[in-house]
Amino acid sequence: MKFKMSERSLFAALLRAPWWVSFLVMLAVALVAGALLPDAYKTAGMLGAFPFLVIGIMAAWRQRNAISADRISELTEQARSMGWRDFSILVEEALRQQGFEVSRLASGPFDFQIEKNGRVTLVSAKRWKAASVGVETVRELLDARESQQAFSCTCISLGQFSQAALDLAHQSPIQLLGPANIAQLMHDGAKSIQG
Repeated sequence: MKFKMSERSLFAALLRAPWWVSFLVMLAVALVAGALLPDAYKTAGMLGAFPFLVIGIMAAWRQRNAISADRISELTEQARSMGWRDFSILVEEALRQQGFEVSRLASGPFDFQIEKNGRVTLVSAKRWKAASVGVETVRELLDARESQQAFSCTCISLGQFSQAALDLAHQSPIQLLGPANIAQLMHDGAKSIQG
């Protein structure tokens, strides 16, 4: 049986927050336990802060390669000014750096087929400059994914995804990557090309 943490739990929220927030919570719990509990229970109470230390370390590990908001803004503007050829090379390199086998697709709504651990994902990146992506686009991609019997699909766009598109994606095997994700891909792809 596999347990899944609730997205609304304190620990899930701390994993999404900056790593140092967990350390502040840990310090607060330890200080309150040390100040308010009787001497016989102080040590046990202070050890209650240990899970927050673990969550802080996990959050720091996850955030080790995160880029700043200013850098995200800079990279998204750079992506908007790029042509398809240059942008597709960066995306392809970033996907390879993440350990995917990448194949370019010549036709259809998808631009790349990526594979890892035997799972095929289809990636649509040509809409990266679209101002908005609606539910029709997401449906089209899901239909194409099903006809090609891929495990999942991904849509990359700097624009806004409509609420209907987000709702459909939430219950379907599709991932919608927005500006922050594209900035991370560009950051990773540029590192790979320069390295």
